[in-house]
Amino acid sequence: MSPASRTVLALSLLTLLGVVLSALLIYGALDRLRVRAVEANTDFVLTELREAMEASASLGLALRDVPIAQDLIERARINSPGILAVEIFDSTGLSHYNTDRGSIGEPVTGDWLEAIRLRDERRWRLEQLGALVVGDEIRNDFGEPVGYVAITLSDDAGSALDSELLTTLTTRGALFGLAGMLAAGFVVAGLFKTATRDLRAVARELSGDGQPPAASAAPDGLVPAATEVRQTIAATIKVVDAVAAEVRALDKDEETHAPS
Repeated sequence: MSPASRTVLALSLLTLLGVVLSALLIYGALDRLRVRAVEANTDFVLTELREAMEASASLGLALRDVPIAQDLIERARINSPGILAVEIFDSTGLSHYNTDRGSIGEPVTGDWLEAIRLRDERRWRLEQLGALVVGDEIRNDFGEPVGYVAITLSDDAGSALDSELLTTLTTRGALFGLAGMLAAGFVVAGLFKTATRDLRAVARELSGDGQPPAASAAPDGLVPAATEVRQTIAATIKVVDAVAAEVRALDKDEETHAPS
């Protein structure tokens, strides 16, 4: 492989690596934006439900006697496709409102109560198989906990979005990478050809292949110097050949006049 071809190939591969690195950076940035969007939406829903329940508690209503609570949690689940379920339960763990109406009146799992007990702040979270549970504490006017609101998020939506994003970036990255490699190859080949034009003209001149020098070669460039060198070498060769011919003639003359 010629030096020019190796140079073109190396720069084309560098271009491809640059495109791949850019795609990975874009994927990471978009994934972080997705996670932040999910967290912001979850925070908004939790805050909205908690404030609604605390407002009802400030009116003297018990947790089980808030008439709009069921509508609020069902509307929250419908408006957020990533939410699997929303549940409101009291401090003993008994569910009073649930988007899964069959679970109303049932106690929550022990894992939830353990996560609430081990929390450092008023909010708590628990990772389960294929889901993430995030909860917030509901307090009365005296700052005492009277219940909790919990949101169960699906990991499938995020995985599907990640898969779709990765597929899109891979497809477009491959197209841009191929286009970038071809463009880099053509550009580098053109630049290499332009940069080595005088050198190739010098090589042709020194090789004496009979081709005229490049038209763009400057009079004070390398081609005239190469021409002068070639002419000097040719003249020197002629002188050496002439001297050699004279030496051979002298040797022949001595052999002719030598006594027998």
